[in-house]
Amino acid sequence: MAVVEINGKYYTLATGDDGKPHIQQSYVNRLSTPYRTQGLQVRSDDQSVNRYISPAFPLGIGWARAKRDSGRGVGGMLDSTCSTAFGPVTLSKLHEVQTHATNADHFLKAVIFKGDLWGMFEEDWKSQSLDVVARKYGSSSDDWTGGGLIVDGQLVNSLSSRAFDMVAHKSSLFTLTNGAGNAGGGVEVAYGGSHLRYCPAKSVDGATWTRADYTGWPNGGYIPSAMTLINKFDDDMGKLLSFGNTLIAAIYRTQTSDIAVYSTTDSGANWLLDVVIPSGSGPKALVDWYDIAGVRSPVLVTAEGVYSISIADDTIELLYALDGDPNTGRWSTVGNDGSLYVGLGSGQILRLTIGVMGGGAMMEVMHIGPPGDGLVATRRGHVTYMLNAPNEFLLVAYGGHEAGTYASIFMIDTSVVLTDPETGKSFMPWHHMWQDATGNLDIVAMAYSTADDGTSRLHWAMEGTAASINYHIEEPFGNPAQTTTAQYQATGILRLPDDDLGDPQTTATILQVLVDADDLTAGTGGSGAAGDDFITYRYGIDGAADTTTSLGDFLSGSITKSFGSGAGIGARRLAQNLLFTRNTTPVEERTPKLHELELQAHHVLLDRLAWEFTIDIRASARDWAPSVSTNERADELIITALEGVAQSNTLLTFTTGRQAQTRVKVPNGQSPVWDLTVEDSSADEPGWRTGYCTIRVEEGI
Repeated sequence: MAVVEINGKYYTLATGDDGKPHIQQSYVNRLSTPYRTQGLQVRSDDQSVNRYISPAFPLGIGWARAKRDSGRGVGGMLDSTCSTAFGPVTLSKLHEVQTHATNADHFLKAVIFKGDLWGMFEEDWKSQSLDVVARKYGSSSDDWTGGGLIVDGQLVNSLSSRAFDMVAHKSSLFTLTNGAGNAGGGVEVAYGGSHLRYCPAKSVDGATWTRADYTGWPNGGYIPSAMTLINKFDDDMGKLLSFGNTLIAAIYRTQTSDIAVYSTTDSGANWLLDVVIPSGSGPKALVDWYDIAGVRSPVLVTAEGVYSISIADDTIELLYALDGDPNTGRWSTVGNDGSLYVGLGSGQILRLTIGVMGGGAMMEVMHIGPPGDGLVATRRGHVTYMLNAPNEFLLVAYGGHEAGTYASIFMIDTSVVLTDPETGKSFMPWHHMWQDATGNLDIVAMAYSTADDGTSRLHWAMEGTAASINYHIEEPFGNPAQTTTAQYQATGILRLPDDDLGDPQTTATILQVLVDADDLTAGTGGSGAAGDDFITYRYGIDGAADTTTSLGDFLSGSITKSFGSGAGIGARRLAQNLLFTRNTTPVEERTPKLHELELQAHHVLLDRLAWEFTIDIRASARDWAPSVSTNERADELIITALEGVAQSNTLLTFTTGRQAQTRVKVPNGQSPVWDLTVEDSSADEPGWRTGYCTIRVEEGI
């Protein structure tokens, strides 16, 4: 006689035709076979292996975890120094160093003027007689030369001159500095050369500069002397704006803690004071945007708010209140979508749009990022410069303000607004463009040009103690799949967020990882030699660093890598880090191009046992005592007990043979099958039941 134990009670198994008791042991099916009523079979229908595809990274940077069940972060990155903005993942474009001679030490601003890129530079603080100069970028030499002296520092009360802003207006360049009113010919004529005053100047050729501070321009007393003694890049003391026929200047008056806005329609011969706006710091940006009614208007961004200015009526209107952080609003800009983008001291960026609701105008506000779960610690900070590129991208200089953090340039895709499927928050994708290798340095200026030779370039300057370090990237917006002349960095990484593989509670056997990539070195090994271009796959499991283990290099003849030499690994979550490498032949004009990354994992779905067997109720009754009080037969007691097993809302103990005791349940949809007869039944006696019960139990979870 063979028995099974269920919840502490023993039941006798029925015997088959061969006279032996049988019990069928199997596994629990955790996934049903998919059936399609229309369409084609797709590879996700194949349950033999789970495929986790990363065809592109449309979500950009900022995702700490990828949750396959919700779709959150699946198209995003944890971090990257590779470029993901153009489809294939490639090395970032190569940055090249620009030169500039002494007295053009610190790059403050650059604008396109008469087909050339002109920059405004401060001389480094080495003595108390420092100049502000204009220089023109030379594409053939990658240097800043020519131009002329804007302010002669030796004529400014023996103190240094400072540069604040530069714009092209009508047919001239205009600058806003402190110091002398006239550097042309080295003769200072205005107001005794006080270093405490703001000085607008103009030039028709970038070389010869003359005064633009005549009638109505204020006479000094606004700039602290300490502000003139050292190069700083977060002064926000003055801004200029070309607004149609009008040149507008916003200057910070430190004694009264306010910003005075002046305008001139005759290039500085006559100035009018339009409005005064209280502020705890200077003007952060002065842009051509809209008032709340949607009419084009000069807009001033301060740490405390965004204001539209009517220069006709000398009035202001607060469009949006800000938090007062001195890092809020710096170099706010209008994007190609017509929205105003404002960086906050907290690190967030706001997108302000004038909309219409209920027949009236209103301000629509959106936080555009950092998206996902935020940037990794080494890239956090706030905006230091914003630049509207001539396409769908907003270029943002970000971070680098303290030890252990590194300044970055991000490309924010303003052509699309995405929604986080988990939180419901809207954001725009942030893509990596460049990251500095030295911590605690800010990016202080950026510019874009195609001047001189028709080659597009992104220019920027890094904060420096003795001098700015000036760089540029050629073809910054060229798709790597559509250019053969762009140059690339030597290495870069793509860090994917920790992937839960769709089921964080189930261990998975990772089988292999595959890539679809172009421009990999031919062969199946030997990476690292001169000329090799390859992608190294590295990973960490269950929270380990994503550089812990390497599977080797993807080359053109080796685009599949197996984990553990085919043995597989167990992982509840997986961190992946791809290292891109370009070597020296040919020089820089090549990069691996990753189109798709596929991780294949066979989940251990057959991990819970199930048993199906038939109980002989009559045989089981021999070991069951009847109820004396109710005169109930043991067969009926067994039937009642088995009904309780089927309907139990808790897991029950189960043992068969010499296996260890486990906990089971009767699965929904597979109720016990009863094959019963009624014994001793008559006209005045209902009798009792006996027979067989076929039942299936499964291990619970």
